[in-house]
Amino acid sequence: MGRIERYTTERLTARRVRWADFDDAQRLHSDPQVARTLSTTGQPLPEETTRRMLRRSILHWRTQGFGLWMFHRRDTGEFIGRGGLIRYNALDMGGREEIGLAYAVMSSHWGQGYATEMGDTSLCVGFRHLEFESIGAWTLPSNLASQRVMAKLGFRYESDIIFCGLPHRFFRLDRQDYQPRHTCVEDAKDHARK
Repeated sequence: MGRIERYTTERLTARRVRWADFDDAQRLHSDPQVARTLSTTGQPLPEETTRRMLRRSILHWRTQGFGLWMFHRRDTGEFIGRGGLIRYNALDMGGREEIGLAYAVMSSHWGQGYATEMGDTSLCVGFRHLEFESIGAWTLPSNLASQRVMAKLGFRYESDIIFCGLPHRFFRLDRQDYQPRHTCVEDAKDHARK
């Protein structure tokens, strides 16, 4: 099956992560409010960490055929955030491999439904195009906004886990329970690379 490297939603364009995204990724990782949800220390992430994350994301696309997209507003081109699907190995996940939904939005765009839109279209790719049976999502217990996004997307709480050395709340959504909230990846087949 082809890769979906770019697509559009009602308000956003999504493009596969690449090295040229460093500046946007670093702005996201330097946003103090975002950093509290992404880093183990709650502090903005240094440039070297962003480089490592980009390197892993680009390699993930090469080896898995899916991964993170960078999202921009369709009307202005403004960077909104990043999101997508990541395959986590059993060592990272306490003994079981997981496909995980990931998203992070610039704090200046919080509360506008972008995380839900990014998450929903990522789930569409995962369930309808890649045909995953289930997708997990997890967040720090204090990140109630992210837990609300997960609930809107149909995820159900499963358990508490330790991820990156910190307690997280783990949620799961099965393919048969997925109900798209937005147009499900407009023109995705036209953008799929064979």
